[in-house]
Amino acid sequence: MTDLTAHPALVLNADYRPLSSHPLSSWGWKDALTAVYFGRVDVVAVYDRTARTAGGRLIPLPSVVRLRTFVRPRKRVSVTRWGVFTRDVNRCCYCLEQKPVSDLTFDHVIPRSRGGRDTWDNLATSCMPCNFRKADRTPEEAGMPLLQRVYEPSQADLYARGMEFGVHRDVPRDWISFVYWAVPLAE
Repeated sequence: MTDLTAHPALVLNADYRPLSSHPLSSWGWKDALTAVYFGRVDVVAVYDRTARTAGGRLIPLPSVVRLRTFVRPRKRVSVTRWGVFTRDVNRCCYCLEQKPVSDLTFDHVIPRSRGGRDTWDNLATSCMPCNFRKADRTPEEAGMPLLQRVYEPSQADLYARGMEFGVHRDVPRDWISFVYWAVPLAE
């Protein structure tokens, strides 16, 4: 049996733009085939792999699908751990050291115990040592000023920051024409 988990489908809006660029909108192959079956999407490109239906028919796995109805993009970006790290370019806002995601956490500038909320302007990327040192204090109380501004990014901000990481470097070949601004054309 072929492992089909490595065959995601890029999901495009009705206008042929990815639903989101960071993270890049994609569905697993089962969700993509289900959407095709129910007529919610059109297949734009396929992999050279197939799946077998219960009736024994072979169906090519979609590589790129386009929604048949337009989904209005959100005006604001949702607050996520991934988004905070991307906005801050995996750099601790207290010591400015850039680290792998596994060595990072996020910090509440105004601690939650004091009413600090999970908002863009209250969350900062922090390395573990700085987070422990700051503890349940404000930056001023801990003597640890924010060296990097925390703010609410736009989708374009996250996209630009994500490009610094080269996050779309390993996209399937069929996706390149839809995320061409995000991958090198020649290597």
